[in-house]
Amino acid sequence: MLITDDIFQAFLQCETKAHLQLAGAAGDQQVFPAWERDRVEAYKQHYHLHVRADCREDECLVGVAWPHALAHRLWRRVMDCQVQAHALQSHIHIVERGTSAGQTPHPPYIPVRLIPREKLTPQDKLMLAFDALVLAAATGHALPFGKIIYGGTYAVAKVTLEAWLPSAQAVLDKIMAQQASRNPPPLVLNTHCAACEFQAHCRQRALEKDDLSLLSGMTAKEKQKQHRKGIFSVTQLSYTFRARRKPKRFAAKPEKYSHALRALALREHKIHIAGQPALTLKGTPVYLDVEGVPDRDFYYLIGLRYTSGDASLHASFWANDMAEEQEMWAACLQALAKIDRPQLLHYGSYETLFLKRMKERYPDVVEQPAFLDQLIKEAVNIVSVSYAQIYFPTYSNGLKEIAHYLGFHWSESDASGLHTLMWRGEWECSKDERLQQKLVTYNAEDCEALERVTTAIAQLCQGQGEAAQATEHTIVHIDAMKRENPDHFARNEFALPEFDAINKAAYWDYQRDKIYIVGTKFTRPSVERLSRTASRRILVVHPFSFDMFGSLCDTSLRSGT
Repeated sequence: MLITDDIFQAFLQCETKAHLQLAGAAGDQQVFPAWERDRVEAYKQHYHLHVRADCREDECLVGVAWPHALAHRLWRRVMDCQVQAHALQSHIHIVERGTSAGQTPHPPYIPVRLIPREKLTPQDKLMLAFDALVLAAATGHALPFGKIIYGGTYAVAKVTLEAWLPSAQAVLDKIMAQQASRNPPPLVLNTHCAACEFQAHCRQRALEKDDLSLLSGMTAKEKQKQHRKGIFSVTQLSYTFRARRKPKRFAAKPEKYSHALRALALREHKIHIAGQPALTLKGTPVYLDVEGVPDRDFYYLIGLRYTSGDASLHASFWANDMAEEQEMWAACLQALAKIDRPQLLHYGSYETLFLKRMKERYPDVVEQPAFLDQLIKEAVNIVSVSYAQIYFPTYSNGLKEIAHYLGFHWSESDASGLHTLMWRGEWECSKDERLQQKLVTYNAEDCEALERVTTAIAQLCQGQGEAAQATEHTIVHIDAMKRENPDHFARNEFALPEFDAINKAAYWDYQRDKIYIVGTKFTRPSVERLSRTASRRILVVHPFSFDMFGSLCDTSLRSGT
């Protein structure tokens, strides 16, 4: 079976995805993966038109298979070239002829990859290294470097392959080992799931298994640690939580996040509170949500939601391009200045970075620097309030999951941050007002969801009775939980009957010393003689089967001998 560049890329994203693709499984038709593929193809077409203007017709070749591309030695670039060597195959974006070194009869060919994003990732360089491995195997020559052309200005990054080829070969070895094994890789849910066509398939399997991967933020190292303890499911993990009394000297120390407590909240379907969370609101709460394009460090939409009197108001600020970002920021500040003592509330660190960047990029926009400094100083990241202190019965701390739990729903049921990237990219190509309105609506609903979550957290911080009455959910304070001490003499109660049988088996050594097989003449050994010989007791295995020994033990126990 061939290992293609698609399989290699899938393995970098998720081992389960690569395994399913190797097995020929068909995923769901997801909109975002299809849009991403179309985006790469469109970028390649634009770049082909760009470079062919500088080449003669007999110097560029498009869409051929290797080695037919080398039949004519004058080709400078072979575009969309399919190269296959042994069990490897790659559709290399461009195979470019380099310059001859010394008396080399044939100039070397190097791989070139095209990336539409403005920033490169280690995965991009590993993909280039895979292209180099396939091309080197086909030509029989080692390749010293490759190129990545990326971004709207077609920037060129020259990548020294020596640093990346060992890592690419290690990934190939893992793929081959997985291919040779009959067992599928361990199921792992990660950040790529949102953009994967197998998302529904893997999540359903994880829910059926109650897999630990469902807990967002749990690292692979932590999972392996729990697996070594025999804990493989969220329910099992929930039984490991123990309420501990914090010493007075550590009273001011922040709470440590507990996956076991998150699992307990899920099992009991209750909100659990650790420590004493506090949310201090000053002035008028203004709920802030920002949309942008991360790889371009470009922000194009700001949403503000606040209350004036008895009415809830929303304001949106839009930028068509980078040139309008400053104007958008200035309009946002003017709107905030009209609000009585505004205090910005946001969810996550994305808005924190946005505020700092806007202050640095456009220092001349602010008429009153003290006003902006006060806004940034008093801004509250709601995640910092709830993290490690308030555990909703959800698998993650994500805004959407918690808001859904509290009864809020978006008009686009599957909308996410990835969809906003897709809608913005399509809008930049078509300038369709419906796409712009979809983005504005999504942003406004994010602000409304943030208000719902913030209100619930503020009520939880006020006290157990008020919060329970306001949110209509059962609240559990960790400080009020019964403290269980497993290291004491009592009969243990287990969640599974099998564990009870295992616990009883722990007493078999003790019972063996107390059970005697009665013969024709029996003398019970004295306690004193037993104590003298205990340290040198030898276990003698009789020539009858262990099954017979077990039945004799059962008979002795029932008879009381």
